[in-house]
Amino acid sequence: MNRVTIFFVTSVIAIMLGWGIGSYITYNNTIEAVGKIPGSPIVVRAVYDKPTHSVLFSVFNPGTLPLTVTKQSFIFKPGKESSQKGYQVQNVPVNIPLVPLGITTVAIKLKKDTQELKTGDMVNITLEYIHPLSADKYYVKHGYEHTGKPQETPPKPVKKEESK
Repeated sequence: MNRVTIFFVTSVIAIMLGWGIGSYITYNNTIEAVGKIPGSPIVVRAVYDKPTHSVLFSVFNPGTLPLTVTKQSFIFKPGKESSQKGYQVQNVPVNIPLVPLGITTVAIKLKKDTQELKTGDMVNITLEYIHPLSADKYYVKHGYEHTGKPQETPPKPVKKEESK
């Protein structure tokens, strides 16, 4: 073989080898970077649990890192059928960890002297959460209107903490 052929074959092999190694390194760095992108929590389900007199919110964390709900706020707006001007909450859970790629159910227990939710009652929730790689605070809002129709068996709360 002459020198030009050897040089050409060696160059093609070096380019293919460099391309393969570079692609492998880029792929791994991209997977690592995408894994650190925070997913915004999504309220996938909200139901009123009549026996426990609670509103249950199921929150899905689509990200690959755990998030922590640091604050919650609730606004109860009575519907046309309700004689109550507002609802009182017995406790508001705080510092709730949202597991990566999982669903966490949060129970908001209403006070005993508060009437049951009636058809048309609205519950608006705002969750403040933090991400482990950032000092910023993020917010998610969700509205739930009680329909009064029979509901599926509500999920069991996995985390109960008294407000501090």
